[in-house]
Amino acid sequence: MKKQQERNKVPLMVRNIRDIARFAGVSVATVSKVINNYPNVSSKTKERVLQIIRDEQFIPNSTARGLVKGRSNTIGMFLTTGLSHPFLVNVLAGMESVLKEVGYDIIYLANSEWNSDYSLVRHCMSRNVEGVLIFGFQRHDFNFDEMLQSEIPSMFIDMDVIGPRAGYVTSDNVESMKTAVRYLQQLQHRKIAFVAGQLDSYVGKIRFEGYRQALMEAGLPYVSEYISIGDFTKESGYKAMKSFMELEVPPTAIICSSDMGAIGVIEAAGEAGISVPGDVSVVGFDDIEMSRHMYPKLTTIRQDFMTIGSQSILLLNKMIHTPNFPPPALIVPTELIVRDSCAVCKE
Repeated sequence: MKKQQERNKVPLMVRNIRDIARFAGVSVATVSKVINNYPNVSSKTKERVLQIIRDEQFIPNSTARGLVKGRSNTIGMFLTTGLSHPFLVNVLAGMESVLKEVGYDIIYLANSEWNSDYSLVRHCMSRNVEGVLIFGFQRHDFNFDEMLQSEIPSMFIDMDVIGPRAGYVTSDNVESMKTAVRYLQQLQHRKIAFVAGQLDSYVGKIRFEGYRQALMEAGLPYVSEYISIGDFTKESGYKAMKSFMELEVPPTAIICSSDMGAIGVIEAAGEAGISVPGDVSVVGFDDIEMSRHMYPKLTTIRQDFMTIGSQSILLLNKMIHTPNFPPPALIVPTELIVRDSCAVCKE
């Protein structure tokens, strides 16, 4: 009783789930279980945690009542990009195809002011979501350990994070690069350049690694001047092509980590009077809608957006309802789509 009175007199300065755990004398995982109304927490512990939450107004009272009552039928989605992003638009279509089946709605938790001190867990608690999807972040953006320790069911898209209640889904990026290199080698190309995405991102790094492995397996030379580090945008592809054109021995083929990068490459080539595919062949990655309608139509690696989206929801649903469900790591196959941007090497 005395300790309770002392606690009420001194502000606790609760900022995140770790503070709640510390003041309640329990683990972060236990706090998460209380918030998500898991049954395997004693009534005494549950009441102690909820009392701190109520006293410190850590979350709105209406949300607290919802947490105590049980399910919210909502999934949160953390984004760093707008909903109009070509990749996200297609993945969302896959998600929406199964949302009705699992009985959930998605709450978009986009924020233009994310910072490393921001608590994703606290945001989840404030919105009373039963699980979360995380898209567009890099490993260094947040302390994702807090999310993993909370045991809030989580699915990461294009980010290889595994935890007790967290898994991920991504395309087979390494095999995709090998497929692209083998295709260009069949067209007699040996000088194959690469426009990489951000190397501090999972897909940027692994696609670059796949490109290097593919060259080695094909017996083709790795030339550092043929590497341009970008950020998946049209502008980075445009800049890369400008630099390749200045080389004494320019590449005869270019693989890009995104279709937008490939579009930038083709635009820069056109401005310089370089023919695609007559002078240089170009391969993209994604198969966004624009790649089918540009000139020349883009040869690209097609990601299975519908499967990525639908499986992220279905696997998250299994984690929410099955506490012992093994954390999934789903690698989705891709497909080479041959169009008009590649031709037999003239050299």
